[in-house]
Amino acid sequence: NLFDLTPLPVQALADPRYEQLYANRFDVFNPIQTQLFHILYHTDTPVLLGAPTGSGKTTVAEIALLRMKKQNPKAKCVYIAPLKSLARERLKEWSKLLGAPPLKWKGLELSGDTSHDSRALNNSDVLICTPEKWDLISRGWRGVPGDLASSSNASNGKRFVRE
Repeated sequence: NLFDLTPLPVQALADPRYEQLYANRFDVFNPIQTQLFHILYHTDTPVLLGAPTGSGKTTVAEIALLRMKKQNPKAKCVYIAPLKSLARERLKEWSKLLGAPPLKWKGLELSGDTSHDSRALNNSDVLICTPEKWDLISRGWRGVPGDLASSSNASNGKRFVRE
């Protein structure tokens, strides 16, 4: 059950660059987003959200992404989409939303239909993957300080590279 909270305005993001992402979409976060906002945007507490289609889960993920980039602008987000078609759709939508000024973040789809070199991985901000592709990419990788980043390991500052 959700607490009966007053819907939180997008100005709670306290960053005009982030607020403008939602300016043409909505003025306040919905009840689920409002409920999770503080934990997602002001803490490092992990969250597992199970909610129906159309309930605003993608915006919840975006709030967490915005915090991550606010805390560490060079960090990479890995977004797992269950199907190639949903990964492609997410890339298309986020390319418009996050790829436009002022953020200009780069998204990269990693699915069974795509292959990219380390430069593309290094230059991306958001990796949008299917579970199978992420498993294939990340399996057997080892942490190495510095080299060829595809995802950073926040706990020890290492980057993952393929052997």
